[in-house]
Amino acid sequence: MQIYVLEKGFTYKLFMLTAFSLFALVMYQGHLTGETIYTILFIASVALCSFQIASFIYVLIVKRTIHFNISPKEVCWEIFDNKKLQKKICIHRKEIEEVKTEVNYLTGNIYSKFTLTFVLKDSSEIELTDGMIYDLGLKKAEHMCRYLLNNNLGHEQDIKFTKLLNEENIDTFKEQKFSKSDGEFYYIGIISKNKKEFLSLRLQLESLYKEYKIVEKNANNEYLIRSENNKHSYIYLRSNAFGYFIEFYKVKRKEDLKMLKEMGRQKIGF
Repeated sequence: MQIYVLEKGFTYKLFMLTAFSLFALVMYQGHLTGETIYTILFIASVALCSFQIASFIYVLIVKRTIHFNISPKEVCWEIFDNKKLQKKICIHRKEIEEVKTEVNYLTGNIYSKFTLTFVLKDSSEIELTDGMIYDLGLKKAEHMCRYLLNNNLGHEQDIKFTKLLNEENIDTFKEQKFSKSDGEFYYIGIISKNKKEFLSLRLQLESLYKEYKIVEKNANNEYLIRSENNKHSYIYLRSNAFGYFIEFYKVKRKEDLKMLKEMGRQKIGF
């Protein structure tokens, strides 16, 4: 069982309180003109400011923890406020169709929210999130993702990468690059916390493998391309809680991809 103590989220609350306060001041000026819409928006913004202040006080006196456990048969979690059980959910693993994780940022690299979604075979969804007034935090979110992957729960590519890390006995807390050839497959794994690695790797793939112009997946954490000449051949780049995983299938490889630290001062078009 993993126990996560949720963070108070003071930075996020202060940011939102400042934003709502400034908005309220602007709406107040409109309210003085007698316009109804400005009055409504002013009242709404004051209510939001009050909510932020109330939540600030609440988290000061209430400690929230999540007890998260994965067994061979089920996934369970319990949410406690000051050791008082608030919610308990258990899901049988055989009912799980897909597991999705998402980390949202307020702006730039300021953590905002973590959401873990279990999509069941009946198409229903069950979510675990840190909620409106607490934060799980980026490090704990990454730890939970790793815990899921180590128990074969997650995206197919992420699970494949996790198994490869275990097979090769890779230290996932040390920044490094490794590779492995397996028949028509070739894998490159990169352990790094640098968020710019993904874009760097993608740009290298676009530069080195110009014949791979068929883009099947193009998101902020995955990039799948196929060859125009051989549609069975593909390159699949994906990021996860451990780092970055590139899978080559039936690809005539060129020079190896580089980590940002290997490039030294070389600039990439970010």
